[in-house]
Amino acid sequence: MPESPVTSDKLIEIHHDIIQDYGGACGVRDEATLDHLIYQVNRTKSCKRKAAIILHGIASDHPFVDGNKRTAFVAAENILKNCGYRIMATDDEMVSFMIEVASYLHTRDSVEAWIKEKLELA
Repeated sequence: MPESPVTSDKLIEIHHDIIQDYGGACGVRDEATLDHLIYQVNRTKSCKRKAAIILHGIASDHPFVDGNKRTAFVAAENILKNCGYRIMATDDEMVSFMIEVASYLHTRDSVEAWIKEKLELA
């Protein structure tokens, strides 16, 4: 089954759902950043790399007003789920890692390495 492309509508929907469920301010802060991430993701073949691009890009470039780390993680999880994978990490590991990414302590390559280390077939 071919993967469906990542769209801004889908990312905005994920963001909206997260804000509805957990609180925060809704809205896109920078559409150009979001569009650029989508362009990069949809040009990539590897689902692990796609997940790394979206996780790193949203968490560190902050295209949304609020909830960027949460949105980044869920968007990456969705990409991986569509490829038959899931991330196996504790809540503490995920939170700590996302704070590090948002604090510019990781590159896309190190995010991809972390994802590969934590992956398991779903």
